[in-house]
Amino acid sequence: MRLVRHSLQSCAALFLCLCLISTTFADPVTEDRIRAEVIAPYSLGIETDMKGVWELLNGSGAKGGYVIESEWIKPLPGFSGAPINLIIMLDLEGVLIDVKILNHNEPIFVSGLGEAPFRAFIEQYRGHSINSAIAIGSSYGNNNSSGSLIYFDGVTKATASVRIAHESIMASARETAKNMLNGFSTVQDKVSLKEDEGKEFTWDELVSKGFAKNVTSTHAEERALFADTQWRSDDPFPDASDDDAYIDLWIVDVTHPHVARSVMGKRMYRDWENFKKIAPDDETILLIEEGSHGLVDDEFVRNTAPPLITAKQDNFPLSIRDADLLIDLKDGVPDDGTVMVVRLDRRQGFSPVRNWELGLIATRERGILKPEIGEKELNWTLQTDKQFFNIEKPVQPPTPFEAAIFSRMTDLIILAGLLTLICTVVLFNRKFVRMKSWPYQRGVLLILVLGFIGWWGQGQLSIVTPLATIVSAVNGKPLDFLLYDPFSLLIWAVVIVSFFIVGRALFCGWLCPFGALQELVAKVAKALSIPQLKVTDAWDARLKSLKYVVLLALLGIAFLLPKQLDSAVEVEPFKTAISVFFVREWYFAGYALLCVIASAFVFKAYCRYLCPLGAFMAIGGFLRLGKWIRRREDCGSPCQLCKVRCEYQAIKKTGFITYSECFGCLDCVDIYEDKTQCVPLILQEKGKLKGSISERNATQPLHFKPQ
Repeated sequence: MRLVRHSLQSCAALFLCLCLISTTFADPVTEDRIRAEVIAPYSLGIETDMKGVWELLNGSGAKGGYVIESEWIKPLPGFSGAPINLIIMLDLEGVLIDVKILNHNEPIFVSGLGEAPFRAFIEQYRGHSINSAIAIGSSYGNNNSSGSLIYFDGVTKATASVRIAHESIMASARETAKNMLNGFSTVQDKVSLKEDEGKEFTWDELVSKGFAKNVTSTHAEERALFADTQWRSDDPFPDASDDDAYIDLWIVDVTHPHVARSVMGKRMYRDWENFKKIAPDDETILLIEEGSHGLVDDEFVRNTAPPLITAKQDNFPLSIRDADLLIDLKDGVPDDGTVMVVRLDRRQGFSPVRNWELGLIATRERGILKPEIGEKELNWTLQTDKQFFNIEKPVQPPTPFEAAIFSRMTDLIILAGLLTLICTVVLFNRKFVRMKSWPYQRGVLLILVLGFIGWWGQGQLSIVTPLATIVSAVNGKPLDFLLYDPFSLLIWAVVIVSFFIVGRALFCGWLCPFGALQELVAKVAKALSIPQLKVTDAWDARLKSLKYVVLLALLGIAFLLPKQLDSAVEVEPFKTAISVFFVREWYFAGYALLCVIASAFVFKAYCRYLCPLGAFMAIGGFLRLGKWIRRREDCGSPCQLCKVRCEYQAIKKTGFITYSECFGCLDCVDIYEDKTQCVPLILQEKGKLKGSISERNATQPLHFKPQ
């Protein structure tokens, strides 16, 4: 008993020491820190109106892009519940100049693998556009011929964390681009003109088919725009009646030869053909304005941006310029008023086959020497007919969840098969324990859990996940991080369902890799005749309450000292023993090794007395709907064999099972079914027990009988 007490004290002391050694106090990120991360020839400019975004200055001091702190833009929670904070340098074309890590609390990188592989992963983003279709991992057999889907190497054993980092980088950069980069929009479709088949339309056909669109606005509507402004009395057309046309505008997309040929005279069409050879990616729009607006002012210069005409798509301004074409329209096409052709560049993300807005600015002046200018905008929604374009859907990277599924498809299939097998064994336990090979079957399953689920699949569940989930839910943050590791998510799903059937037993007794490691060590210790220490019932009850104290402490730290959580959760030796196979600092490896060695003397000591995840599973086990292990009326009185043999000390003297502490090893079921071990069966066989043996749980709603 003294050795047990001393061992637990040693574990607690060692755990406290490693917490003190490994605790890091992350300072708030200051502007000086941001400035230090921006390397020459670039430098940090002033902070913009968008919080967490600064101007990026190039070597000549001109604005060359933006510096983004991701935590302010898209603070996606990682597995510690805290976001991965990165600095992102974005140029004015939407290309990532550099990405660096500012701070994070991802458990696998804090002290497991170290930050070197994380930084190497982040470096892959340099030089890539934020419009690029980027996926993490290897090709999944979905590559297209253009090869436009880009694959980045992930980090083995940290796939979920790097996927969260990827989403933080791309979401923060794209959000900034939408707000700060003029004319930027994410590419939805790639469009190209269809072949010229020599077709031609009449003006009436263009109008009837909707290829030519007419929009109007009266002087009354223009006057209403300025009615509540200081320019209400400065109407430049005071003699016009309210019903007269202030704007009478024909809009024709003449990008395709079929339409251009239909409205342009020979000279203009030749001019247009020469223009298209120089600028094949420009969308050309014919504007014919017959109202009072006139499209341009007196200061307009040809081949420049018309100051009175605007264009937007997805709420982002588009660069619109005069195409400087000779105006020579065919007979029958309206040509009274102002006629011009403007151009929009499809390479900047503009898509004519999606809704976009054309706007005309109404202006008024007040004063003579230095007149004050008032402006109001009138807008119309346009969309070019899709029949003139080949529309190619851009390559879309898989969602984080899809990418994670595809990258681990084989592992997930094997895992599903293993989970099905283990659940079958646990649920229909009486049939399996009757087999002579039962001890070997359990041993093989434990080895598979340790080797495949643990060391290979990295499916060791951790208290970090429930804590991060609780904190995120309380703070109203998304739980997307759960989708980045489908291997563990599948295990969690099965375990949560099992709460209602077998309590904590499925995970703690069958699916926990570290628990399997301890049990295998205990089996080896017994084979080597290492003395086993039996904890008294009184001390066992006291020690089992310790794990609940640890769980409550971690929950308090998660809310009150979240930056220290990554250190506090080192009470779990899982990362050391399973995730990185003891390749860590000596104090972490020593603590994990001590937890494993303790199980050679006290059966699964860590699981029973210290594991906060076990405490969480035990709480979840109260959801159990029935008693799934059969007991007889004679269990406990007079027979105490199951209680004596139970390594977890989860059976009371009365014979009842304490399901919150039952790991489902099925040793008691083995005794229950064995006529050479079960005392009531032996007595009945010898005729010393009259009548039939009744089963105590026969009226319970939940039993699993072999078919």
